[in-house]
Amino acid sequence: MFGELLGINNLLENSWFWFGHQGWEYLDLGRFWQILLAIGLVFWLFLLFRSILPAMKSKKDSEITSLFLYAAIAIPLFYLPAFFFNGSTHYSVVDTWRFWIIHLWVEGFFELFVTVMVAIIFYKLGIIRQITALRVVYLDAILYLSGGIVGTAHHWYWIGHSNASIALGAIFSAMEVVPLTLLTLDAWDFIKLSNSDCETCGKKVSVPHKWTFYFLMAVGFWNFVGAGVFGFLINMPIISYFEVGTILTPNHGHAAMMGVFGMLALALAIFAFRQVLNDKAWESIEKYIRVSFWGLNLGLVLMVISNLFPVGVLQLLDVINNGYWHARSPEFLNQNIIRTLEWARLPGDMVFIVIGCLPLVIASLKSYMLLIRQKAN
Repeated sequence: MFGELLGINNLLENSWFWFGHQGWEYLDLGRFWQILLAIGLVFWLFLLFRSILPAMKSKKDSEITSLFLYAAIAIPLFYLPAFFFNGSTHYSVVDTWRFWIIHLWVEGFFELFVTVMVAIIFYKLGIIRQITALRVVYLDAILYLSGGIVGTAHHWYWIGHSNASIALGAIFSAMEVVPLTLLTLDAWDFIKLSNSDCETCGKKVSVPHKWTFYFLMAVGFWNFVGAGVFGFLINMPIISYFEVGTILTPNHGHAAMMGVFGMLALALAIFAFRQVLNDKAWESIEKYIRVSFWGLNLGLVLMVISNLFPVGVLQLLDVINNGYWHARSPEFLNQNIIRTLEWARLPGDMVFIVIGCLPLVIASLKSYMLLIRQKAN
């Protein structure tokens, strides 16, 4: 970020592209930092492979474990197009590859990885059967491998694409949220029937990882709302042509990025906390997890409804009435109503930080201390 600041202010001279701001909206990371990121992704993949290798040798779980590995490989692999251009490449070429990263990498194979990860956790928790997890993963993979590149086309407005390809791009992009939504609904139905006997084991169903499940339900909810509803809202060609780069875009981004990837990360962390702590130790931190769950989700809801969505709608109306240039100018952004709505976001941010993040930090530290105490005993 410091490099970007220097680059934007022309303080890096000829090295701005490598260490500063590349000059392209949405993909502004300096090339040197991009290389470090790619190396980090490959190293992460190595650590992942080393950890799951024993599970891949298991006849029972080899298929779903292999699918998890393939989804993980796609993350560093599909980031490579970020290196296919430089500071002097033609705009149409850059626009192709930067939106490949934005859509097919972030919105595409990240989403596939999330779906696989959620499916595996639900399967391991006994909430869904392995065959259900596999079907959802294959459906997701088919959607991305068959329509992922087509779906990227809904971003390409100024490089000569036809109306038909842009419309198809919006449709395929909207379909990407379907598998994870179906998986969430299936898991929720299972939990509602938790007082009945498990159809595979014949015993009463229990959910020891209660808060892991709730955070995964939050993943499914925000996947539908943030990626589905808000994403499809701006995917429609007639809307996106006017709104791209306005506040409706980060409205979708906040709800989808934190709501899906953020909640998944927290679900995995809480799953790990519960796995390593005994029942007595877990009771002492569960209250913090409960508060954090509601604080994070309520804070994110308040951010969206008090600031991001209404400002985005007002900005879209201004584009239609006065032009795209005007809606992104200080003249629009410094209006009293826009300033007021910016301040209206503060309660949501405070709820997110104080009620959401702070209890989670406390729970993390206490979990670590309790684990040390358990090992000492």
